[in-house]
Amino acid sequence: MASGIYAIANIGRFKLFVGDVTSIKVVWPPILKMLNSGTYPHTALQQEWQQAGQLRRFTFHTQKEIAGDRDIIGIEHLQ
Repeated sequence: MASGIYAIANIGRFKLFVGDVTSIKVVWPPILKMLNSGTYPHTALQQEWQQAGQLRRFTFHTQKEIAGDRDIIGIEHLQ
């Protein structure tokens, strides 16, 4: 399976957490399980997940999805 970059976005608070894995096709279910059990190793993301509680508005994106979305590319360059 292909390695890749992914992003988990907390769209409720405009925060983005980026990571890379060796198998992009199977990354989201294990991350979701760890977040729900409180065992995710990335402290900032785990805290964000816990703080959001029932009002969670997180999305998961692969590099391919982000690169193909022209509304996302260049958003940091807005003037």
